[in-house]
Amino acid sequence: MLSVAAGGITIAALGIIYKSWRVQAPAFLYLGLVVWLLSAVCWSYAQGWEFGVLYALCIPSILVWPFIAFNQTHLPQPQNTPQPRRFDFSRGTVLKNIANYIVVLVVLLVVSVLLTLGICALLPFSIAGQLATATVILPILWGLIVYHYFATAHKIKVTAGYAVLSALCLPVVIFLPM
Repeated sequence: MLSVAAGGITIAALGIIYKSWRVQAPAFLYLGLVVWLLSAVCWSYAQGWEFGVLYALCIPSILVWPFIAFNQTHLPQPQNTPQPRRFDFSRGTVLKNIANYIVVLVVLLVVSVLLTLGICALLPFSIAGQLATATVILPILWGLIVYHYFATAHKIKVTAGYAVLSALCLPVVIFLPM
């Protein structure tokens, strides 16, 4: 019986949030979020917290599609449709892309590994904790470094700066006992 009540509360929360979107009223949004949290609590009591959280998150995401379909609009075709760019196999472009490939997949990977190991070696954890932390930090750090590399116009300066930073981490990795 509590599952049926939780389902009803979920539908009510979805309707209130939809109404807040239609009339652009933040009061309805906050009320809808409170009702949605109440439905999550009801789902957790009815089905256990493992399935309750799953139901509280998934049922609204499935039930929202009829609202999306109801509010669907078709825009007119744009007047100036952009044409796709042609393939550019000129020597300069190919060499630039190969250089970016090598820098990202070799140089910046080595930089991110050295930075991660240098940072994790300084942490006051056991070796297992340091390696677990390195496993989590490495892809995040590598992604941020690669994003910074592609976002800047001065790629050589950025690469040199990261090389200096990794050179500073190298003595920590080599000489700090783990």
